[in-house]
Amino acid sequence: MNLQSVAARAGIEVVRDGGFESLGLLSYDTPAMLVFLEDEQYLPQLLENQHVSAVVARPGLADRVPKRVALGLSPEPRRAFFALHRELASGDFYGKRFPTEIAKSARVHPRAFVAEHNVRIGEHCVVEPNATIMENSILADGVIVRAGAVIGSEGFQFSSVGGQMLSVTHAGGVRLERGVEVQSNACVDRAVFGGFTVVGEDTKIDNLVHIAHNVRLGKRNRVVAGAMVGGSVRTGNDVWVGPMASISSEITVGDGAFITLGAVVTRDVLAGERVTGNFAIDHEKFIRFLKSIR
Repeated sequence: MNLQSVAARAGIEVVRDGGFESLGLLSYDTPAMLVFLEDEQYLPQLLENQHVSAVVARPGLADRVPKRVALGLSPEPRRAFFALHRELASGDFYGKRFPTEIAKSARVHPRAFVAEHNVRIGEHCVVEPNATIMENSILADGVIVRAGAVIGSEGFQFSSVGGQMLSVTHAGGVRLERGVEVQSNACVDRAVFGGFTVVGEDTKIDNLVHIAHNVRLGKRNRVVAGAMVGGSVRTGNDVWVGPMASISSEITVGDGAFITLGAVVTRDVLAGERVTGNFAIDHEKFIRFLKSIR
């Protein structure tokens, strides 16, 4: 899609036309992205991100945008960007609608809600009473969604522009890979700019867990009761996330990492690392510190 073909929908003045295949933020790595730039402090991110193919920027920043990138101008780039995202989400830019497909061997309780469109439920899945499966949700074979869980809900993404709070449309979905289990009253939010929030094969999510938009959990993770995994977090395989732990946005957690009970994780966690505390640090360092103050 070319910038010129959609710019009028959001009041964008095109200076340099060019194509894009997706929308995203400057921290994303989605190929051929359209992004927005409203402050020069984010110029380094723009210059370093080779996935950006088009940008909506403030007029004062136009000469700082690389020539390789298509350029549109707006006095309020954030507002224009999300207005365009909303317009594209109302069409088939992020995918075409299809009637919901439920495998014959799946067991869906009569009191569960399954959206009429854009859902696939695979073989031998189980969806329990009062569970909710929203549009753009894909359940691979053998997935279990326990009572009261919500799959594919709208995530928490609001943007402040000119004193107004704009609600950002979530145009993506959720994909639960083979053997995933989501226990009672947990919530998995759908992705924002197309694509999927992904829960990897054989991962288990406990009661009252929140998995935010654009998260990608690896295989065989265990996320225990009350934990929160924030937007765009990436975890490797065989990760343990303890009860009431919180992992903030855009963090990477390596294979085999162990997040202990109540930990607040605000930095990347290495493969095999065990972290504890608020803010979480290496577990042994935390224990030594506790001993030093007693």
